[in-house]
Amino acid sequence: MAPSIGFARRASIIAAAAAVALVCLAAAPAEAGCSKRVFLYSASWCPYCRQVRAILARNDIKYTLLDATTARVQADMIRRFGDTAVPRILIGGALVEGVDEARIKQLCRGRPRELNQTRSSVSVTRRSSGPS
Repeated sequence: MAPSIGFARRASIIAAAAAVALVCLAAAPAEAGCSKRVFLYSASWCPYCRQVRAILARNDIKYTLLDATTARVQADMIRRFGDTAVPRILIGGALVEGVDEARIKQLCRGRPRELNQTRSSVSVTRRSSGPS
């Protein structure tokens, strides 16, 4: 027969388990989800579309799925993009083509301009050595 664990020991084990659970819950990404409307142009046969759906699910991003194999969606894609390539994701009006988790997260965080400002500031800091 196994030795019994004392009440104090059991209480400390339960308290430690509860603390670990709270830390795990607190470590969940605060930026999960997306405050913008997200549309995914996708096809069931497309492996890249499956990857994008997994990214959206993993980041708790709700989206509207548009089946790119239907005539109505294909007509919309041709009007908007000029072709019917998938996957394409519209996040608040910004387009992401292909599988790009970093860009999806960036657009959902609402910071797409920061990268552009960083890039432009790099080009602004370059100085010519003299008159051209």
